[in-house]
Amino acid sequence: MKLRLLLLAIAACSGPKREPFSWPSNVEDARARLLVYIPEGREIAGARQWMAEHGFTCAEPLPSATDARAHLCHAAPGAAADAGWRAWTVVLYERGGRLADVSTRK
Repeated sequence: MKLRLLLLAIAACSGPKREPFSWPSNVEDARARLLVYIPEGREIAGARQWMAEHGFTCAEPLPSATDARAHLCHAAPGAAADAGWRAWTVVLYERGGRLADVSTRK
């Protein structure tokens, strides 16, 4: 009986499994999906690394007169030619070394 309760407690404590990330077919849906996988507040280096692992390379941040900086990310040269997201630009907005927001555009 105690073993069953222990197993039930362990099962209840494990969070839901997230599906592997895939780029949406629509650029308007990309921001919402990206914020699930690279949430606001994450260190910008980790966000840039995540983008690299998912087919995008990010340039060094643009100079800014404020503490907010923008990192422009484009599809890596090795991206599949038929990938719909290949022509997208993803912008990671940094504030204080952390991800503040994300935007996407064609």
